[in-house]
Amino acid sequence: MRHMRCTPAIFSIVFLSGVWASVALAQQALPTINVGVARRQASAARPGPPGPSRALTLAPAQQPSSTLLALRDAPRVPSAMQPAPGAEIATLSRAQIDKSVNSLTTMGVVKYMPSVTVRERFIGDRNGILSLRTNSTLAGAQTMVFADNVLLSNYLGNSPSFPPRWGMVSPAEIERVDIMYGPFSAAYPGNSISGVMTITTRMPEKFEVHYQGDGAFQNFSMFGAKENNLSGHMNLLIGDKINDFRYWVGYDWLDARGQSADFTVANPTVGTGGTPVIAKGWFDVDPQGRPRLIAALNGRDHSQQHLGKVKLDYEFLPNVHAKYQTGLWSFVSDAVVTPFLRRADNGAEFYNSPNNAVQFGPWRFNLPATNPAHANASHLMQAASLVKKDGGVFDFDITGTSYNFLRDYRHVAVRYGVQPGGTNVVQTGTYWRTLDARGTWRPEWDLFGKHEVSMGGHWDVYSLASTQTNTPVFTDTFFTSIQAVNTGKTSTKGVYVQDAWRFHPDWLISAGGRGDFWEAFNGMNQTLTGFNTFGVRAAPTFFTNRYKQSFSPSGGLVWNVSRDFVMRGAIGRAYRYPTVNELFQNLVTPNAITIANPDLQPEISTVYELSGEYTLENLWGSIGWARPRVTLFMDDRWNSIANLIDPALRTSANVNVDKVRFRGVEGAIDMKDFLTERLDINGSVTFTDAKTLSNWRQPNTQGMQFLRIPRIRLRGLAVYTPPWEPNLILSAGVRYQTAAFNNLDNSDFNHDVLAGGSSSFLFFDAKASYRLTPEWTLAAGVDNIGRYKAYAFHPYPQRTYYLSLRYDFAEKTPGGFMKSLPGLNAL
Repeated sequence: MRHMRCTPAIFSIVFLSGVWASVALAQQALPTINVGVARRQASAARPGPPGPSRALTLAPAQQPSSTLLALRDAPRVPSAMQPAPGAEIATLSRAQIDKSVNSLTTMGVVKYMPSVTVRERFIGDRNGILSLRTNSTLAGAQTMVFADNVLLSNYLGNSPSFPPRWGMVSPAEIERVDIMYGPFSAAYPGNSISGVMTITTRMPEKFEVHYQGDGAFQNFSMFGAKENNLSGHMNLLIGDKINDFRYWVGYDWLDARGQSADFTVANPTVGTGGTPVIAKGWFDVDPQGRPRLIAALNGRDHSQQHLGKVKLDYEFLPNVHAKYQTGLWSFVSDAVVTPFLRRADNGAEFYNSPNNAVQFGPWRFNLPATNPAHANASHLMQAASLVKKDGGVFDFDITGTSYNFLRDYRHVAVRYGVQPGGTNVVQTGTYWRTLDARGTWRPEWDLFGKHEVSMGGHWDVYSLASTQTNTPVFTDTFFTSIQAVNTGKTSTKGVYVQDAWRFHPDWLISAGGRGDFWEAFNGMNQTLTGFNTFGVRAAPTFFTNRYKQSFSPSGGLVWNVSRDFVMRGAIGRAYRYPTVNELFQNLVTPNAITIANPDLQPEISTVYELSGEYTLENLWGSIGWARPRVTLFMDDRWNSIANLIDPALRTSANVNVDKVRFRGVEGAIDMKDFLTERLDINGSVTFTDAKTLSNWRQPNTQGMQFLRIPRIRLRGLAVYTPPWEPNLILSAGVRYQTAAFNNLDNSDFNHDVLAGGSSSFLFFDAKASYRLTPEWTLAAGVDNIGRYKAYAFHPYPQRTYYLSLRYDFAEKTPGGFMKSLPGLNAL
């Protein structure tokens, strides 16, 4: 099936159906700052949504009735997020995931949230960058991802090679996900420039056992290649609460085979001297509109991932908890290649030649490498916390984390089929550490209104230890020489304070400031010329230590215009400092070249957001309730760090772009009982204009669209529970976005082809789940029903089928099962 094209008429239909009758994700209420009493009371006269003043916590006497709360999927548990009250928050609940999302990984569960794209190229992908309104799928360091206050974001780099460590969280343990779309809280450093995602996982209140088994099948075809890719996933969770002690033990296993994620391509040149080949390749047009040869499939990945995780929680004083968690993630991957070309002399498969050139008729093609690869890694995550969160006069949260690369290497062959050697990049010994201390003070006296003061400090260090060796056999760790050594560290120390002040029953204002002190030190690289040779060793380069400091103000405002209408506004300034990899790591592998830039400056953003949200009940007699929202957002960014990729040379480099501007509007709507009872429809659409305003290095890029920011994103979701069969849940989803440029000069106008930086896509999904018994649930689904061929430089998955069986057991009496065991009554 060739690419589907959306005409304006088709898009209009998709847009209207997505917002009003098709599908996305509920903007659920976030438990928020309690600084006083809002004067308006949610009506309990008839079932309806909680009032729109979700940024103002009601006094206990004015809490919505249980009937109203029953309409919401989001669990009423506190989130770890500390936003400014005026910031827009999107929330995804456990119930929504179970009802509507097909996914074997944590990164896949957020696919319908507003303005969210995760670059999951295939099931089991380790390079899933989170993209929000104003960051691309190349820039993961512009967002923050936490799980239970543990930082999962990998700030060793800012490219697809440094994604959040999604594998440290099993999708089965997620309780909720919250997203704030900007640097609107003083509690977070400048990496929140585009937003913060916090994942809250479950802890048991009684003995529980959960088991889930999933399977996925994708039939993939492109350039004559046909693949049948199978994946399997299993998760087991066991937990209990014994008096004041809670534990949660989990094991997650994923065996996944992805489609070929890359291809060997080259443009023709006039000349001779390459290896003669016969016509078994494929020809098409590249993103710049030039003819090219498709010579091989690369990177068909088969991986096995294991996660063992333990979480402990002990309440040693009333509402004061000591927590500890550890996760061990292991990973083995093999990426195979399938050549299309045959040698003209003997018909053998062609992988590489000594000069990587082939002769095809009158044309010469200088091909990049066609090489298999093998990777192996074991990572250990640990976190310890001391937490008090009861909403009293003073709460605190002190969390320290440690993330260690116990083992991490990747073998890649060099000129496979010509010589047996390879190159091996070893990052064993790389690590990061973080420490956060946060406190919240709610003074009991009235100082021109009620106040809630948040304060805290932050420290982190990121250490890169990377060695690239030349191996005589590419699958062996034994090496004959060292190709490159890269080391370096960055560290950030920060303090902040933020006050939320209700100076009027209908008004809440917040103001905060954050000071950060950053340094980069111990940077060094050394390289050796040539592969698999003792070559000439260059003198090591030691980089000068660098120090920067910054002050980042932020604030928010909430106005309850009426019982049904609320307006929110937020402003924040962020300084995103360069990462270790951007500053210090130079790598030359058979498949890619990475160039460091030790002179990078921090990127600076001032971000604005203004939202209006209205709640309607019994709309036109056809909708139980509806909550439309419109959000305007702006981002003025200086010294934006852009990761520039040259597909022809397989080169990646980072530069500062003087001035970039983002302007956009996001609309979302939630509807309950649309046209019929038990049909819930939620949708969002985002329009973004991202332009390069100034770039002295490349003046021809001024006025062009910025890298990989689509103009339009639409997400939608419809969930239906038939009244005659309450155990059956049906859902349908849609994901649409327009294409975006991969080059600053916008020369890659042909987006919807392989190596197009960010192509358009239109994915339709469906899922059905049925509760067989109170404990057993069966689900089946399909993603990308229409087999739309889309690319994030690499191909996205085509039509994928899912089948899942889940078992959930919970003891009716808390502690009943465990307390019945001998010797445990004394606890």
